[in-house]
Amino acid sequence: MLQNDSTKSAPRSRFLNVPFMIAVALLTMTAVLSGPVADCLHIREGKEPLPLRTPLGGLDDRAIHPYRVMARSVLEPEIVDALGTDQYLSWALEDTRVPAADPLRFAHLFVTYYSGGRSLAPHRPDLCYLGAGYEPERAHENIDLDLPAVNDSLRPVPVRVCTFVKTAIRDRDKESVVYTFFANGRFAATSYGVRRLTSGLTNRYAFYSKVEIKFQGATREQCVEGARKLYNVVLPLLVERHWPDYEAAERAARN
Repeated sequence: MLQNDSTKSAPRSRFLNVPFMIAVALLTMTAVLSGPVADCLHIREGKEPLPLRTPLGGLDDRAIHPYRVMARSVLEPEIVDALGTDQYLSWALEDTRVPAADPLRFAHLFVTYYSGGRSLAPHRPDLCYLGAGYEPERAHENIDLDLPAVNDSLRPVPVRVCTFVKTAIRDRDKESVVYTFFANGRFAATSYGVRRLTSGLTNRYAFYSKVEIKFQGATREQCVEGARKLYNVVLPLLVERHWPDYEAAERAARN
């Protein structure tokens, strides 16, 4: 009789082990944190969008002197779909200070904006160029740029420098690009940095913007120098006139 009782209790004891009890505890904690406790602590999973103060296309071309806008590109609908946003700026610029033969005379400025949702996964050249048939010519590099025109609290500005080569082309078409992100009121050089800035448990809003610069035919070092000059003109305008005031929005949401 005793043997039969112990045999019958064995299946139950297999479930009452340490891993099972830990799993139950974690599920219970998740349920609690996603309910009233989450409300009390203001824990938020999905983030609300913040609109731009002024559309990117409304960037004042008079305020970017000595740069002159040569062309404003309108992207094809399929490209916009792939980007995941219709809030962008794609301008061909001319630096009127630079000699005509200098590779830094002509620049391409590309700005995109994203906001809201559960997870902000930034589009970045590291992956986009691979899809276009390029490969890295050398390791990507994160560097800091000291831009005097940018607010002291946001300096130095971290940027990422990438150089790609398309080996299928006879002359080894090479292109360098410099980019930075502005996410929830701070600059970041990487997608990890964007996620770290936007995934806070208690922040109500989330946004990021990518500012990408390239110069056709310029070396990697020239691109960095050209981007430094252009960022020093463009970034203060974007911060002050276009991107949302994240801190003010969060303060208002708490009141």
